[in-house]
Amino acid sequence: MKKRLAAAIVFLLLSVTGLGCGDETVAVVNGEKVTRPQLDKIVNLYVSQAKQIYNQDVTADQEFMKEIEKMAINDLIDQTLIIQKAVSEGLEATEKEVREAINNFKEAAGTEGYKNFIEAAGMTDEDFKQEMYNQVLIGELHDKVISKVEVTEEEIKAYYEAHPEEFGNLHELKVSHILLKTREEAEEVIDRLEKGDDFGTLAQELSIEPAARESKGNLGFINEKSDLVAEFKAAALKLKPGEITEEPVETQFGFHVIKAYEEKKPHLEPFEQVKEQAEALARQAKEYQAWMDYVSALRKQADIEKKI
Repeated sequence: MKKRLAAAIVFLLLSVTGLGCGDETVAVVNGEKVTRPQLDKIVNLYVSQAKQIYNQDVTADQEFMKEIEKMAINDLIDQTLIIQKAVSEGLEATEKEVREAINNFKEAAGTEGYKNFIEAAGMTDEDFKQEMYNQVLIGELHDKVISKVEVTEEEIKAYYEAHPEEFGNLHELKVSHILLKTREEAEEVIDRLEKGDDFGTLAQELSIEPAARESKGNLGFINEKSDLVAEFKAAALKLKPGEITEEPVETQFGFHVIKAYEEKKPHLEPFEQVKEQAEALARQAKEYQAWMDYVSALRKQADIEKKI
């Protein structure tokens, strides 16, 4: 149901120095070679995360794999630029900082999580240590960039007004769906539901969404800002509790039959009661944008040559 993989995938970018120096060059960034083994490590992590999200092997989907490689090479180029800039700024990562970064990662991931991470990436313990050095270096540059960010009263109020879901809730609806390959199959399901068949049971039996066997098609509460396909979201939010879509809803994934359950009315806390929270979130958003703009500027100023 998600429109894209990227917001759902959380991973550490992999090291761009000292690995695979004699291997195929996939890009040259300000004269520095970026190699195929470095790229493969990021691709491996994307694939591992995608398998968990979609509960299936994505490597057979050539278009999907091309998209993964495209995202990976761009991430690798960005990290190369950031580390180059950090070094030119005279920033350093101490042994103590690197050790703390390693310990923090292992503590958060657990023994098994750490093992799975380096196996998925095709890394050794030494590779991981090098990566933590890079991450500390990147963190120092990041902190330097965002230290200049300030937020005004107007920006705080504007953030509050633009993100009401963070200070209460929008109109929300709990929905389930059954995903079918064809319109005819979806119409048959609607007919069976109208005759009294149980929605969850049909979802388990007929839905082509892999998670349906466990979830019975339940997607939880959604609202107008939920990251769902537009056609699906528009049709679902028109329903009232207990209603089922009269016609199948077609999306890029197939044909959906949607049922609405519980509803939550919209509610917004008064600005003065959540002002501190709004300020923190507005600052966080502005810091994020400042960092993205900084990296974008590095790209524009750089000499980048992609080899693939």
